[in-house]
Amino acid sequence: MIRLSPTAVLKYETCPQQYWLEEVCRLRPVHRAANLVFGTVIHRTMADWLTGWHQDQPPSPVDRFQHHWTDAQQHGIAYSATQSPESLRAIGEALVRLWPTVWPRWDRTLVTDRTGALLLERKLEVRITDTVTFVGRLDVLTRTAAGVLECLDLKTPRTPTDPAWLTVADQLTGYQVLLDAHAPHLGIAPVERLGWVELIKRNVTAKGKGPEVCTPITVARRTPAQTQDYVQKVLWVAEDIARGRFPKRGLMAHNSPCTLCAVRGLCQDGDMEGLIVPDTASPVAASGDFF
Repeated sequence: MIRLSPTAVLKYETCPQQYWLEEVCRLRPVHRAANLVFGTVIHRTMADWLTGWHQDQPPSPVDRFQHHWTDAQQHGIAYSATQSPESLRAIGEALVRLWPTVWPRWDRTLVTDRTGALLLERKLEVRITDTVTFVGRLDVLTRTAAGVLECLDLKTPRTPTDPAWLTVADQLTGYQVLLDAHAPHLGIAPVERLGWVELIKRNVTAKGKGPEVCTPITVARRTPAQTQDYVQKVLWVAEDIARGRFPKRGLMAHNSPCTLCAVRGLCQDGDMEGLIVPDTASPVAASGDFF
């Protein structure tokens, strides 16, 4: 059985060799990239706050961020040349401090399933074929004051994303596929709009704009043709994986994924420094015969 998520499909499309090393061989960097860790910490903090807010007992978002950030630091973080533990902590604290001030302005409520459980950080899966299962974790479902059901994804980019990209964002299409399959079981209507909330991680400075929590941006749900096209793409990726097609994909110099790749040293130079092979690695990974 091949299990694919929206992120896994994107990883394979970006570079099949990276998918092979990270998802099949299960190689991991000793220290996770700071951007990934920061995003995870923000997600956990927002989940804590939204859960408390729904229960009329919102916790201090700064306290929750500090707790999750301190815990993450215990496992090691790889910072870029422009980052530091102090700068990211300051950015995170500024962002989560803003959240309780902007959330009420959006006039949204959280959505629950038929059991009353929040549809927040909810993992869903659907079997597409006998050999392919599609999985994903939704950030949050909300309802606007007008009653419109939305699926919102939380993002932590350095700069705002072009809103036009929403209409072609595969991750959102994948979320709709999962929600449509589970809507009857969850006791909800089909999701009407897809979008994101961006928490811009600009540096905290004495002057300038600094960190910002942007108003949610959404677009209409995908058409049946668009979701069918996406499911077909997932099946094609699964077929390539099943056939063992894992070529390197360096692309052009201006858009190469190699710069941000955690397994770049092994792929380009055969260097395992900074990588670990987990106990649950595949037999191929355990043997060290990656290529």
